[in-house]
Amino acid sequence: SFISEKQGKSYGVMAVFSAVFQTLPETAVSSYAASLKDKGSLVPALYKVIRENYSDLLEPVCHQLFEFYRSGEPRLQRFTLQFLPELVWSYLSVTAARDPHCSGCIEALLLDLVCIILPVCQ
Repeated sequence: SFISEKQGKSYGVMAVFSAVFQTLPETAVSSYAASLKDKGSLVPALYKVIRENYSDLLEPVCHQLFEFYRSGEPRLQRFTLQFLPELVWSYLSVTAARDPHCSGCIEALLLDLVCIILPVCQ
């Protein structure tokens, strides 16, 4: 079916997204960061995962976005920050619905980003 094919593509994009960065030597991080803008299906797939709070891909995506920001590479940090409004919206909507079990990784990511960005947490 069309839906399962589409979901399969999302899973494939996410698997590549997560696996490639973890195997990169530090010298290749900058060129990898530059290449992210050329991966046209990645950003929409990430937004889809964030919007679907029950997605089993949400936790690995949040973890990967945190690793991107923590890397210190400015392009990876900007890549992560583009999702901040969607992450906040998703977190607030789940919290308002009183369904906190599916927002734990988003909450952790948001708190981690705040602690990295704001020197008050250090």
